[in-house]
Amino acid sequence: MRKIHGGDVYSFGENMIDFSANITPLGVSEKILSDIKNNLYKIALYPDVECKTLVKAVAEKEKLPKECIVFGNGAAEIIFNAVNAMKPKKVIIAAPAFAEYECAADSVLAEKIFYYMGENNNFDLDEDILECICEDIDLLFLCTPNNPTGRCADIELVLKVVKKCEALGVFVIIDECFMDFVVESERFSFDRYIMEYHNVLIIKSFTKMYAIPGVRLGYGLCGNRDVIDKICLSRQPWNVSVFAQIAGVSALEQKELPEVTRKYVEKEKRFLLENFSEMGIEFFESSANFILFKECEEFDKKLLNYNLIIRNCSNFRGLGKGFFRIAVKSHKENEVLVRALKEIVF
Repeated sequence: MRKIHGGDVYSFGENMIDFSANITPLGVSEKILSDIKNNLYKIALYPDVECKTLVKAVAEKEKLPKECIVFGNGAAEIIFNAVNAMKPKKVIIAAPAFAEYECAADSVLAEKIFYYMGENNNFDLDEDILECICEDIDLLFLCTPNNPTGRCADIELVLKVVKKCEALGVFVIIDECFMDFVVESERFSFDRYIMEYHNVLIIKSFTKMYAIPGVRLGYGLCGNRDVIDKICLSRQPWNVSVFAQIAGVSALEQKELPEVTRKYVEKEKRFLLENFSEMGIEFFESSANFILFKECEEFDKKLLNYNLIIRNCSNFRGLGKGFFRIAVKSHKENEVLVRALKEIVF
């Protein structure tokens, strides 16, 4: 069950609208498509194993030295490479959370401890997580904004967590793959502290903001060169394809796109939540480009009759039956969803 993810369009017929994958509603840009098409001949070349052009572009964006950046075949690969490089014996996972944290821990036979963020607290990270951190912990996973809840962790609390972990020799992986969609993300992102704390790896992704999940591209930021080197040693060569590197550079050249996307997503999210309120659907406020809500069991199956795919969240630890997640999509698609919801709910 924990292997289930959103975006499984291959299990359904054509003409479905996929609300299960949290991809930008604006879709992949013409620039990225054009840049890939213009370089199709490079399919006959090995990728640049050092990702030189891409690392330069990311270093400029993040205002960090190139040596602090590591790339992966999607963010998930970096998570697995980091865990396999560190080989932790005991891991804390703040749940509910992305299933691959647990899978990565299982890949090295690590003992897993789950810190559950409760529904009665809107699934927010709380101070009591500090009580879970002790000397026999090797690694801690945090996700902000969290997937699947969309909640951002308070940066002051994250700092407390990191400082305690640093004092006890615990490494922290902070997944910020959806931070691009957060309004005033500079208030919540840990990236401005990454050079101060050498026990932190931040995970980021091109998939969500630039709608390129098919080419697989993510990266990690860490102020500890030894950690970067270990992760690099644990990965296979040529793990970032020619087209992923081209897409990444092309994406970062579109400097205004993230802000345009954030504004669009916020507007459409308000549209959806206003309709949820009108229908009496229980939901959780989200800082990301998706919404977690509660309804009757098999609600997702009812929506399949309207050619709509949503994410059943019953396999997330800490959630269970009756929890569902939808991505914020285009206004036209969101209207289709709202009409279907009204027919089912009313």
